[in-house]
Amino acid sequence: MLAVIVGGGRGGAYLAQDLQAQGYQVKVVDRRPEVVAKLRQEIEGEVICGDGCSPQILEQVGTSQAALVVAMAHDDEDNLVICRLAKHSFKVPRVITRVNNPRNEWLYTKAWGVDVAISQVHMTAKVIEEEIGLGELVTLLKLNRGEAALVELNLPGTSPCRGRAIRDLQLPADTVIVSVIRGGKLVIPRGDTQLEAGDEILAVSTVAAEKALKDALVGPA
Repeated sequence: MLAVIVGGGRGGAYLAQDLQAQGYQVKVVDRRPEVVAKLRQEIEGEVICGDGCSPQILEQVGTSQAALVVAMAHDDEDNLVICRLAKHSFKVPRVITRVNNPRNEWLYTKAWGVDVAISQVHMTAKVIEEEIGLGELVTLLKLNRGEAALVELNLPGTSPCRGRAIRDLQLPADTVIVSVIRGGKLVIPRGDTQLEAGDEILAVSTVAAEKALKDALVGPA
């Protein structure tokens, strides 16, 4: 699968390495020659010097064949243009972008071709506000224009789910457990996976079902 990252820098380099580890063929586009030269030394994927807002450059790197485009430019206007071109001109199935200025977050919509917009400022503020602790449901990432979210919960020792298989849990219909981190190691959840106290549970849930999800995992307040 091809992943195209537009905007290099340190974040783009780390992302490229992570995607390569997941099996993606990665191409990075950046308009700054000095950044391109450095990236070519740091990553194995192809690095192209050019303007990622240009349809010609995106066509040159094979964006129409990409499974994923990530817009990592430092300018929100550039990221919006990249997303719109990727989704509407090149029909890329998954388009993810970074939000640099939280005041611009409202612009990152489906109309602009954005599937997921990540605001590090808002994510950090949310974690601080909610103070992650045992039994606390914390929103990590908003999805589908705020209608759903990726949430995290640390399972307390008093949880009614402790020692039970996931398939036996009475979880809300609009939620799914996507991963479990146990002792610092990732556990891919299956029906027979038993939850343990201290598990870090990542789930996708509609906003409306979040309270029911927390009640199912922790017990009613």
